[in-house]
Amino acid sequence: MTNINKIVLHIPHASVNGIFGPYGKWPRNPHFINECVNKWTDWYTDFLFATSNEKVTSIIFPYSRFVCDAERLDNDPMEAHGQGIIYRQFSGFKRGMLTKQESDFLYLQRRQHLGAVRSQLTPDSLLIDCHSFPSDLYDCDICIGHNSDDTYDERLVNLVKRQLENSNYKVAINKPYSNSLSPETGFVYKSLMIEVNKRVYMTRIGTLNPNSRQWMRWFGCINRIYSTILSDHE
Repeated sequence: MTNINKIVLHIPHASVNGIFGPYGKWPRNPHFINECVNKWTDWYTDFLFATSNEKVTSIIFPYSRFVCDAERLDNDPMEAHGQGIIYRQFSGFKRGMLTKQESDFLYLQRRQHLGAVRSQLTPDSLLIDCHSFPSDLYDCDICIGHNSDDTYDERLVNLVKRQLENSNYKVAINKPYSNSLSPETGFVYKSLMIEVNKRVYMTRIGTLNPNSRQWMRWFGCINRIYSTILSDHE
């Protein structure tokens, strides 16, 4: 396994900022909020993956994915469905037209965000792409996603899987989602994705589970993952 001296947490979808503002222009519709925003926002992932470990750094995108999806690729296949870097529609709901100036601003925000991610990466880094997913989407507690390229380290993935399973979480690999963010840097680093089923930490949309034992279990597990990765130099 690659020696990891730094973990970079990428948190792109935790925010709901800007949805109805001049760069959002989505309909003020309760069905859009319930069926799209509430379901597909990665609520509290900035909180879920937080740690006091000085070797772990978080990069958080400040806008909602419905304003700008910083993870979408240039010429992303989802562009054909109106869900590229700047969504035009989602689940039948149409977005208001953006001016060129407004679109340019959002593309700039994405470039700066990915630049911030790159600036934190080194050849000894692990990038963890941090997400959540709706509880009705797949019957597992945690999904670990990885790429099929040089950013993949089988032992790292197995280490994370083992720690989660030791805490009695049901884990799937590349289901319901696969791959992980891996911006080009000119050097090789490692990357994996952790997707948390919303049922693990919320009782309903916007409401965190108040059970303190659940939180002791989660934070104990995630901090063991960080410390084990950072201390394992086999």
